[in-house]
Formats: sequence, structure tokens, C-alpha cells
Amino acid sequence: MVGGSIDVKIEKIATGELLDALIEPMTVKDFLVVKKSKNRFDKFNWNQYTGKEVYKLKLKDNDILLGLICLVDHTDPGIDAIEIELLEVSAEHIGKEKQLDHIGGCLIAFACRESFKRGHEGCVFLVPKTSLINYYKAKYGFENVPLKTPDRPNGFMILYESGSRRLIKTYIDRD
Repeated sequence: MVGGSIDVKIEKIATGELLDALIEPMTVKDFLVVKKSKNRFDKFNWNQYTGKEVYKLKLKDNDILLGLICLVDHTDPGIDAIEIELLEVSAEHIGKEKQLDHIGGCLIAFACRESFKRGHEGCVFLVPKTSLINYYKAKYGFENVPLKTPDRPNGFMILYESGSRRLIKTYIDRD
């Protein structure tokens, strides 16, 4: 794992209170927890990402996983970016009934921070695996690149330096 742990704040929607949270590398034990909690992380098979660069977001005062992200560091000059290969927020924190907010934003901002740390000048991209293209544009400022291929039927979405800096300021460097 290249990235270390980082302190972030997530919001308790009912009160607006900011809660201390932590993004850190996944452990073997964490992958077992995810496998057993299929109702919380049921969109993807995270076990196939064991051994890859996967991070978890959890509250500081307990070990309950709230969100997961898998990063790929592309050092090839033709790509030169961090890819968010997979991102998932636990089921109870998605949609209108969610209890906590900013989980996805903190994880994406973490990827942006890693992009700067690794010399990619904030360049981050993802291949939308669901129909979240408009959401990623509106909420996080991703630009849609409709370059479609068989493995990317929706093209891909990208953040450049200014968008990455904005997300880092919004989700990581806030007071």
C-alpha cells in the first residue's frame, strides 16, 4: 500500500454534527468482514480486490466500515493518473434514508490527494459502472469523456487539478 491513513470528517445528517473518521488501508480481516456483511456492501465482489490497493473509511471510535475504495496508480505516460477502480458506500448510507453523509466525497478526495502525492498533478479518473454519470458530474465535478469501448460502455469520467484541489479542500482540509 502506498497511501497511509488520513483523518476526515463525515456528517451526521440528523444533527449536522461532524464526526471524526479515518481512511486507512484494508486488512485481511476487513475483507472477511465485508464478505460476511453482504447486505452492507453488496454491489461488488470485494474479495477479488484482495492484494490490491484498497482503503476503508470508518468512524474513529468503532470498526464499522462505511465506505471502500480501490485505487490503481497508472504511471504510464499515456495515462499518468490515479484510477478509482471501485468505490462503494455501505447500503445504509446511500439515498434519502442515509444517516451519514460525505463518505463518498471523502474517499474521492483521498484519491485526489494521492494523485498529487504520487506526481499525477491531481488527475483522477473512473469508469462509471452504474448510471451515476450525472451524479458524479453534479456532486464532484467529474467531466464525462464519452470515449466508449467494449469495457467502457459509458466512456470514463475525469477530474483535473482544479477539481481535485476543490474536493480536497471540501472533504479533507476543512475545519
